[in-house]
Amino acid sequence: MSAFSQPIRAVTFDCWQTLIYEADWVVAHGLRVKALERAAHEAGREVETEEARRAFDSAWARHMKLWSGEVATGAREVAHWALEELGLDPHGDGFPPLLEAFEEASHSGRVCAFDGARDTLERLRTAGVGCALICDTGLTPGRVVRQLLDRQGLLEPLNETFFSDEWSLTKPHPRLFEAALDALGARAEEAVHVGDLRRTDVAGGRRVGMGTVRITVGNDDTGALPEADHVAGSHADLVALLGV
Repeated sequence: MSAFSQPIRAVTFDCWQTLIYEADWVVAHGLRVKALERAAHEAGREVETEEARRAFDSAWARHMKLWSGEVATGAREVAHWALEELGLDPHGDGFPPLLEAFEEASHSGRVCAFDGARDTLERLRTAGVGCALICDTGLTPGRVVRQLLDRQGLLEPLNETFFSDEWSLTKPHPRLFEAALDALGARAEEAVHVGDLRRTDVAGGRRVGMGTVRITVGNDDTGALPEADHVAGSHADLVALLGV
């Protein structure tokens, strides 16, 4: 039996730290820094690895600050800002390969599914519950995240996917959640959103009237913002809460 008062017809999921995680962030970070070094070299400027790292980290911090204010930016903007940090023209011939390197870096690290994530999606599908992904993309765009999910067997059980870079919106914007509900043919009161962050996932689901579950399998957001209806420590706990 579900922990929610209404029968559940749809569940939407966050992606990172909910279904998958990047086990080799250091590897992906290093690849992006090296790509920035190459772009500078091709532009006629030699930079040390540490200078390139500082430029990348500064650009990434700018992205994160904007994201916390619900402004959607991604790899294109971060690459642009990183080149500017080095005093280089972000409109030169080196920009397209730099952007590609930034977007594709996660392919070279280990992106893994959390234990039980695939089983959760399969159980929901078997129960006739529609599933959608609502993902803020950061440096890794939706087209790449779909490939990463597919490798883990997590793409096929999802009925729909919604990515911030494709909508130019970030969670908790209600339009993303409303679009997912429309696609799944469910009303908000019949649906639950699952994610790890209070600001984006809990607040986003609540803005449209969905039930919410904060999952702590990859990240335990202990901030001061309002808590979800329920907290799950694992996908096994989540399955029990959803009653599937």
